[in-house]
Amino acid sequence: MTRPDCADVKTPKKAKTKTPTAGSDELNEYQAASLVGMSPALIRWLGSYAPKQGVPRKLKLRKEGDAVFVDRSELTDFIDWLRLPWPSKDSARPPIPTGIRDEIREEAGGDCAICHANAGSCEAAHIVPVAHSKNNHPENLIWLCSTHHTKFDKNAYGPSPDCADFVVSFKHTLAFYRRTVWDLQAKVTGRLYSVLKACESLESQLAAASTPEQVSAVEKLAKSTLGQVSKLAPKSKSDPDFAAFEAMKPQFAMLTKSSTKSKDLSRTLRLAVTVKADFALRAGYERCPLCSGNGHHKNEDCPACGGEGELTPAEIRATDFGRFADVDCPLCEGSGTFKQEDCPACRGEQRMERRFADQVDTREWDDVNCPICNGSGAHKGEDCPACGGSGEMERHQRDQIDERDYVNVDCPLCEGDGTHEGEDCPECGGDGQMERRFADEVDVRSYKTMECFICDGSGEYFDLQCNACGGRGEFPRWHADRIDRGDYKVVKCPTCRGRDRERRDCRSCDGRGELPRYIADQIDPN
Repeated sequence: MTRPDCADVKTPKKAKTKTPTAGSDELNEYQAASLVGMSPALIRWLGSYAPKQGVPRKLKLRKEGDAVFVDRSELTDFIDWLRLPWPSKDSARPPIPTGIRDEIREEAGGDCAICHANAGSCEAAHIVPVAHSKNNHPENLIWLCSTHHTKFDKNAYGPSPDCADFVVSFKHTLAFYRRTVWDLQAKVTGRLYSVLKACESLESQLAAASTPEQVSAVEKLAKSTLGQVSKLAPKSKSDPDFAAFEAMKPQFAMLTKSSTKSKDLSRTLRLAVTVKADFALRAGYERCPLCSGNGHHKNEDCPACGGEGELTPAEIRATDFGRFADVDCPLCEGSGTFKQEDCPACRGEQRMERRFADQVDTREWDDVNCPICNGSGAHKGEDCPACGGSGEMERHQRDQIDERDYVNVDCPLCEGDGTHEGEDCPECGGDGQMERRFADEVDVRSYKTMECFICDGSGEYFDLQCNACGGRGEFPRWHADRIDRGDYKVVKCPTCRGRDRERRDCRSCDGRGELPRYIADQIDPN
């Protein structure tokens, strides 16, 4: 089974790092960023804020002056937990937290990741639809302008539906490129191979690009990626790739000097692919035991090697491949059903990888008393709106309820008076109070008056009292939304068809030959 409801995106391979401080598995923020494909800024944000609505869990960080550090196991467990479905109120879309939205915007440079423009209309787009995945993990999001977001959501990006795959693969490579930048800041060794793999991916994407915008997007990223090759060259004999690099210095020199102009870029990327193959052989990279070297695991990029297909012997020894083995779902115990429905933890698939099963807290689905009615099923003389009158709900549902939403507060329109413009308040029905959950939905601005746009404030239209505003020349904003301007368009009189303008004897239009549509529609020409 694939990981539950999660985007089919690249999981970065483990970086070869040195211990920055106490603790053999402790990473600094740049090493952590490279390991999980998230920026140091987001790593810090996740340590200060709980990303999932209604769940208090934060990333545990250790601070030392201005620096922060995180335990490797804590980090990988937290990231796997982010990949599990996110909770939401009333089955709505789980909101994207500010830190993750900023991360996606920064990843694309502030502009649309595809067209590099339209910054003002950009938004976070889900790669796997959020209605299905309930997943706001950064790897499931990409920053797109409204035009490309709409095309992508309709599976119609480019000239054929298959081109939607371009967005997914481009997201992979975009994240891969950013990790090389963090590697440089963390002084991580042994990552030259990774940037060569990125070049290999870009070579395939450039060949598959089918629109000018796709070509431009790949070319821009490819030029930046090729620029990292010389920066990531091993400079110390302690680097595991140093000997292989020294033996291939002429090939790398040729690659770094190759042209990155658009007309030459494809040839340069092909050279990088050739260099990568020779470098892998000389550096002793071995086929990944999990994906057998093909880079895929259960229809997604291999989580052990990050889709690269190869690992160093040291990386193979350091990886716990048991984390990726399938086990029975801990909630339904392998039956696929829970309370006569598809199991919400495994989506009815019965099994999941151990790394996800370890994150499932079965107590979240225990039945507990409703916090609003305290188990009675009644609230203010009616069925409890929170539990539907059953008096119970699952623990994870209870955790999403804010009891303050059900407390009475003054009506925001009448401010507790119960009247509005001399009549019973239309929002609270004259009670002066309502529950906070309803008060939060009241838009007081909709009751402010505005000039009638039919009679331009005169109170008359077509020599009659204006029907739109009742002759007052103004109305509240909410009323404006109910007015169909087409009803007030002047049309030919249905009785005389406009022929009595000179004779002026048509009783329907008084000889004008025309009427507002709302009047004409009420006339039977027969």
